[in-house]
Amino acid sequence: MKRKRWIAAGIISTCLFGVSGTYAYYQDTVSVRNHISTGDINIGIQEYEVKDGKESLYADPDGRLVLPSQKISKIPRITNYAQPCYVRVKIACTGEMLVLSEQDISGMPEAWIRAGEYYYLTDPLDTGESADVFQTVTIPEEWTETSSDQRLGITISAEAIQSDNFTPDFQSEQPWGDQETELCVHEQDGTVMEVQKSYQTMMVSYEGTARNLVAVPEDFFTNLGTAMPGDSLSDTAAIRNTTDTEAEFFFRTEIPGELTEEERELLEQFQLVIQKEGTMLYSGTLGAETLQHPVSLGRYQPGEEGSIHFTLTLPAKLDNAYARRETSVNWVFSVRGEEEEIQEPGPAIQQLTAPKTGLTDPFVAVPLLLAGLAAVSTWILERREEKFGSKLPNLP
Repeated sequence: MKRKRWIAAGIISTCLFGVSGTYAYYQDTVSVRNHISTGDINIGIQEYEVKDGKESLYADPDGRLVLPSQKISKIPRITNYAQPCYVRVKIACTGEMLVLSEQDISGMPEAWIRAGEYYYLTDPLDTGESADVFQTVTIPEEWTETSSDQRLGITISAEAIQSDNFTPDFQSEQPWGDQETELCVHEQDGTVMEVQKSYQTMMVSYEGTARNLVAVPEDFFTNLGTAMPGDSLSDTAAIRNTTDTEAEFFFRTEIPGELTEEERELLEQFQLVIQKEGTMLYSGTLGAETLQHPVSLGRYQPGEEGSIHFTLTLPAKLDNAYARRETSVNWVFSVRGEEEEIQEPGPAIQQLTAPKTGLTDPFVAVPLLLAGLAAVSTWILERREEKFGSKLPNLP
């Protein structure tokens, strides 16, 4: 009877092995390199004059002879070479004995107002835009021969402050408040460049039968532009699953190993907030180590779409030491999607020749054939036991 039980167990085990199967999971990863830079305030001042009806650069910068009551064409022009800004100027007249007064300066546009010791331009200057301070200077008629051979000078000091995230109070004696002026050093010549931009849609997509994870464009910060102190820059990236199975998306960051110390410092200045449909996923610095571990963006059913919203903020009190810097960070997206069920073969079984029964699937035909052989063997053993009793001869 022990043989019967062993053979029967073998038949059941073989049948179970033949129909086993598993689910496999597909994984893919894609990385985008995001670049972000800080802006700058850069203005320049140049003097012009109108001579014979034509405007040209002011000649004789070292001085020229003038006469009492003479009106001189002198046009100080301020040009903005960087981010939009407000400007103010301080006009100082110097001389050995005599000095000019405000009444001797004319042609100042109405957009300029006097507050304290400065003249403030009430309209911000856009990138590449210029503003004239005044047009002419008149030598006082009371200056007689006793004033001859004396030197007279006009010094114009111009300062600028970003217009983004800043609102002057032009009704106040200090329209710019207690803002401190810092020296900003520029390495370039202040060339004005026009940049045309178009909005690009951000998307992370788990694609169809190929089961590839795709991210477009290659830089998710491309729409944000240049950041100025106090800026809050936002954008949205779509997430979608176009496969026929459920998929879970993950997100993490990588700090490029080739970043300099200054670039890493700038990453720490940016505050990053990531939300998924109103749910907070992360809030901290752009270079935080905690983001270097995968964060789930959720499970998406076949054909489902969603989005993540991210915001970068730069502190309003960031000083000129961080002007015109650039840094970058890698955003790594990954997906784990469930494949369709696949059948796994059992242990290797020697193929046996058997009469055709219409069953062509080896995982069904082979176990049934083995079961049939086992049944025949059992019948033979029972017949021999009935014939010979307990004295069962050895089988060959």
